[in-house]
Amino acid sequence: MTTNTMNGASNASENSSSSGVRGRRRVLIIGAGKCSVGSTGLALAQGLKKAGIPFLIFEKEEEIPARERSWSMGLHWGFEPLQHLMPTEILTQIKQAQVDPHVPTKDSDRLPLINGETGALITEIKSSKLYRVRRDKFRALLLQGLDVQWGKILSDIVYSPAGERVTAKFTDGSEVICSMLIATDGAHSMTRSLLVGEKAARVTPIDFASTMCFTQHTREHALFLRAQPHHPLYQVATHPNGYCAWLSLLDGDDIDHPENWVFFHYISFPELRDHVNMRTTREHAAHQKELARQFVDPWRSVFEWMPEDSKVLYSKLRNWDPSLPEHKWDNRQGRVTLAGDAAHPMTFQRGQGLNHAMKDAYTACKTIESFWNHGDFTIEQRAAAIQAYEEEMIARAGEEVRLSEENSVMVHNWANLMQSPVIIKGMKVESQDA
Repeated sequence: MTTNTMNGASNASENSSSSGVRGRRRVLIIGAGKCSVGSTGLALAQGLKKAGIPFLIFEKEEEIPARERSWSMGLHWGFEPLQHLMPTEILTQIKQAQVDPHVPTKDSDRLPLINGETGALITEIKSSKLYRVRRDKFRALLLQGLDVQWGKILSDIVYSPAGERVTAKFTDGSEVICSMLIATDGAHSMTRSLLVGEKAARVTPIDFASTMCFTQHTREHALFLRAQPHHPLYQVATHPNGYCAWLSLLDGDDIDHPENWVFFHYISFPELRDHVNMRTTREHAAHQKELARQFVDPWRSVFEWMPEDSKVLYSKLRNWDPSLPEHKWDNRQGRVTLAGDAAHPMTFQRGQGLNHAMKDAYTACKTIESFWNHGDFTIEQRAAAIQAYEEEMIARAGEEVRLSEENSVMVHNWANLMQSPVIIKGMKVESQDA
């Protein structure tokens, strides 16, 4: 439960400082770990560092191991805002963060959409220049030059009475006082729960689920999977029976040994939102294999060749729309706000999550710059700036949450496929200006 008092010393210090925000002038970023949560917080930190604004990064996970289970993400229009945040010498390494650093990313690259029953090309989905990055490598890129305090689990947020500062409390008994807190702690954000309540903060399932599979194959099979006619790194298929399948390379670092390549693939399927899936890991793998028999290659074969005891990840498709009235939070005079998946987790079939996260990081950084580097900023200046950030972010990302859900529904409905946002709009957004 969030409280509104601090210790007596902090109260006395604040009450004597009028409306200017002095002392403890730093930004606390909560979240630098998995998924786009890590990307959002780290990209924001890079931008703040570039602007000379003091910050701390706290992350609930223990320090990330050198090799962890990962997946790939599409970075396209989000690359432009990222360019404004990152030092040039780090951003030029983006090629090494891709799933296969040996395959150049071209302006002409498009995501092929295939008829999963016949193998015919339906269309090539429009996008900006598309970087297919691997989650762990991309996060390592963003981590360069940053100091993260790992294993720090947020338990409460406390607001000083006069509006100057905010205190983050952690389960290990420590606390940090700062001028403002930005939470990028993921789809199941603890910060979001503290702001709107546990019930309102819960992500909303939709009527579909997926099972993520990660496989390695013989040299012959691996070469076959990448020799498909449309693209060597990624392709997606929809099936008239109501399924959507994905196949991409995940790890192609070892160019000379295809047997060491890792592939990432799934078939998403209808499943009622209130259904509790009780399959075992082995049963999830068997279910994916069964669905794949309805598909043409390469999906039929990649699942057929997958070992029956493969470790797979089941996931219900879920989202959280920040524009809903019941999801409105109080930013406490600009002292606390959300970004990335903490603010707008969305379904993934339109490939927008990472890109909106990068836009959030850029917009939040420029917002803080607008009042921070002009002497002692006032509470009113901070409050107005963060309010403007939230209005833009909530309108933009709220629309995307709804579009992405609509798209996820339509790519599983053959009759409506050609009216889906990914066909009509591609992976672009109406305005991409950084």
